[in-house]
Amino acid sequence: MILFKKLDRYVLKLFFVTLFVVTIAIGVMILVINLVELLRHFMDNNVPVEQIVEYYLYFGGWVLKLFFPVFVLLATLFSLSYFAKHNEILAMKASGLSLYRITAPLLVVVLILSAGHFYYNEYIFPPANKRLVEIKEFDIKKRSKRRYDQATNLYRQISPGNFYTISLFYVSKKEGSDFKMYQTKDNSLKKLIIAKKITYTDYKWVARNGIIRTFDDTTAQSYTEFDSLYLDQIKDKPKDFSRRVGKPEDMGLDELKEYIALMKRTGGPHVRESIDLQIKYAYPLASFIVVLLSIPFAANPRKGGTAVSFSIGALIALVYFVLFTILQSAGYNEKVPDYVAVWGVNCFFLLVGLIGLIKARK
Repeated sequence: MILFKKLDRYVLKLFFVTLFVVTIAIGVMILVINLVELLRHFMDNNVPVEQIVEYYLYFGGWVLKLFFPVFVLLATLFSLSYFAKHNEILAMKASGLSLYRITAPLLVVVLILSAGHFYYNEYIFPPANKRLVEIKEFDIKKRSKRRYDQATNLYRQISPGNFYTISLFYVSKKEGSDFKMYQTKDNSLKKLIIAKKITYTDYKWVARNGIIRTFDDTTAQSYTEFDSLYLDQIKDKPKDFSRRVGKPEDMGLDELKEYIALMKRTGGPHVRESIDLQIKYAYPLASFIVVLLSIPFAANPRKGGTAVSFSIGALIALVYFVLFTILQSAGYNEKVPDYVAVWGVNCFFLLVGLIGLIKARK
């Protein structure tokens, strides 16, 4: 048992060292590519050096979020191929250990890393990512913040048949102009509220300087003028009208859930965001699945040596990520059901990985 514990530490030590080296090497390469891409903006807009340094600190977190499964895959391939090349796996098998036992600590650790990757993506990185996008938009590309503070031609559904519109809304001021609320029944307009101004005061919406028109089943109508009118029916908050900096997939788990709830409540589109929500659970598992796929090839090099095993394993992992992206796009366009778009590739390659591991030389 003591030997096994030492063996586990030996296998994991090389894996973590390789993971660290791969992460730094590829991460720096990605940072350099991004630096070349944004260099013109840095120079044209005279971005301070400290601002650039801050941007790339946050950008490094984004690289870790997006490419961590690739780093884990390469670390697994390199470390197991190293053991196989130096006949260490053969020696371990000769001592009575199976391939399952040799790679068990690796699979357990990668599963834990997948859980950590999920937690990092949803609860640690989102605030940093928001700052990353703000620096890129406002400090590097010098885009106006006003475009995110103003919302035009707003349409929101309160309930079936009841909705309102606002021509222009200032999020920071919590006020808008040209407000209209429609209440319909059986495809007929029953009530119309028109106001020159709408404000959000003391956590309540107030329409100001307007009229209320009421329609009956005949052509008759009546109207009432008002100076102020509380609108308890509206549950939205001013921040719900702001143009979000960044993409929905960059939101944290809780923020994205709130955004989807808002879209459902107001009748807005949310298919893409619903798929992104499920992907937040599915993507971190990619680390475990690609490792499962790669173990038989990296640990059992055939004719052609380690390079061939490494290439085959890397190719399978590449196919995994490409198919994952294709199904994700198909789900966005509603070509396939959302559960297929999100979990189809994971389930298929998990099955392939398990079969490959079972059939591998023990």
